[in-house]
Amino acid sequence: MSSEPLVPITDELPDGVLHVALPTPYPVGAVNCYVLLDEPVTVIDPGMLWSDSTEQLRGSINAAGLQIEDVDQVVITHGHPDHFGAAGWLADEADAEVVCGRPELPKLVNGMLGSRLNGTVDRLGVPREMKNVFVAFYDGVRRMTHPIAPDRLAPVDDGGVLEAGGRTWQVHVTPGHSVGHLALFDPTDRVLFSGDHLLACITPNPVLEPDADSPDGRRRSLVEYLASLDRFTRLDPMLVLPGHGPRFRQVPVLVEKTRRHHELRAAEIFDLLERLPASTSYELSCALFPHIKDFGVMLGISEVVGHLDLIEDDGRLDRTSGFPTCYSAR
Repeated sequence: MSSEPLVPITDELPDGVLHVALPTPYPVGAVNCYVLLDEPVTVIDPGMLWSDSTEQLRGSINAAGLQIEDVDQVVITHGHPDHFGAAGWLADEADAEVVCGRPELPKLVNGMLGSRLNGTVDRLGVPREMKNVFVAFYDGVRRMTHPIAPDRLAPVDDGGVLEAGGRTWQVHVTPGHSVGHLALFDPTDRVLFSGDHLLACITPNPVLEPDADSPDGRRRSLVEYLASLDRFTRLDPMLVLPGHGPRFRQVPVLVEKTRRHHELRAAEIFDLLERLPASTSYELSCALFPHIKDFGVMLGISEVVGHLDLIEDDGRLDRTSGFPTCYSAR
């Protein structure tokens, strides 16, 4: 993550919280794992299943005077592999339960979304040869993800509470970056574990997710994400511990800058629509991000699709029906 922070950053950690930066093979870099050392001992986002990462996590827990077996629960902020890949391994080693937002259960029980996105990919206009790249990506993900026994899963709902690390945390399950993204807030000390919902240096990608009840076969991820932001402005935490990058402050400032970013990106994509009428989401993503490749193409498409939803809600978009869907400025 090389972008400059959007808000003031800090090295502060709450008492009883250990931070472990675990490696990932992705451009976003290390994932932030947090170990809450008081009872019930809790690990938030234990990274991916590969030896460099799991041994680093084990060593950090041991250095804090604990053993893997002392872990009482594992919390997954969301079902993306860099955050939950090792959760099943850790839960089995520690005989612990795995806490997640309830809408994430299908991903954690049935695996990643690759096969269920097939129909959506056809709507996006993705060439046949690119589909093989996506298949290879999901195959790699499966190799770095330990299955989670269904009887270990302990889903939580928005508005609930969770005891972890000697504190009582408010549960916030908000869709956007992921349909069941889980954040935890301590209202006493105003500490927020934000996962990937709020990041200091980048705006979270509105990742495409299937939705069988939607006419487009997918969720409107960016629309849902933006609708959640006022909640975190109202919480106004003093300290935010995110899923990637530095810890930070001033969430209301971050939210304002995030909204402005998406306004500008939507305007950029609208300009593309005017210059490239009757384009697919894939074609627009290639024009907007000409240098991305491999699975980054899908992230680029997610970015485009999210902003097309915003433009459509403003009544400035025409689109065709069928496969693939083509878009034009109105």
